[in-house]
Amino acid sequence: MLCALALSVLPAGARAAQDKVEPPASEWARGNRVLLGVTQPRIGLSAQWLFQRAANGDILLEKEESRAGRTEAGSLILVGSGALVARNLVLEPGRELASINGPLLVLQLVLRLLERGVPGGPARLKGDVRIDLSERAAGIKVAGIGAEGEFFAPWTLKGSVGPGASGQVKLELEFVSASGARSGAPAHETSIAGIWQAGPAASLPDSTPLRGWRVYQIRPVVKPRGAINIVGLGASAPMAFATLGEVRRQVAEWADAGARRARWQCS
Repeated sequence: MLCALALSVLPAGARAAQDKVEPPASEWARGNRVLLGVTQPRIGLSAQWLFQRAANGDILLEKEESRAGRTEAGSLILVGSGALVARNLVLEPGRELASINGPLLVLQLVLRLLERGVPGGPARLKGDVRIDLSERAAGIKVAGIGAEGEFFAPWTLKGSVGPGASGQVKLELEFVSASGARSGAPAHETSIAGIWQAGPAASLPDSTPLRGWRVYQIRPVVKPRGAINIVGLGASAPMAFATLGEVRRQVAEWADAGARRARWQCS
């Protein structure tokens, strides 16, 4: 049982590395640069998120958000599944991962909607494509770092997707999903405008300086839930590193230490 518990709390990226069979990524999942403008009136959210993926899979997120009258702007770097690096953002203690999981869950939603609306991928776009879809039974499941979510059915999708300059894809989508509560509860409305691009990978070399950035280790944490404790993912207290390369080396050391503990527990 100790072995099963140790493996179950690994970050999503670490679990994927252990899977023997992985589903092939869609062409939409191969985008290295995605700009999204997102509004969700029900929760008072207006956001602009720019996702850029490096060749090694690290993700740079530059975000501007206004939520219920509170505005913030800054940057995050997700280093593998082992560290979150933040600049100019105040991360709420105990909810540090929410700063990147919210945008990641919406990004996954957009990719799933593009897969449904233009299943042939961006190469099939010869002009603007009108999208008008509805689904009454199956929701759309998404996952982040130690977080899972679902946009509940019934849902509808309307909008357009079309080619832009330099291999870009322009999109304007209106997505409405059920609240997941009792029948008749207000639906969730999400307006999305953005640009998808395969393009070159983002440049995030080891020499990238991190002065003014704070580094959080992503690690297993125990949280109370009712009469029991559950194991999930959380973040450490903030740390300082000189360069991104130092963080990557530390993440590798944390992963090795975690693997050694797992082997010990499974022996």
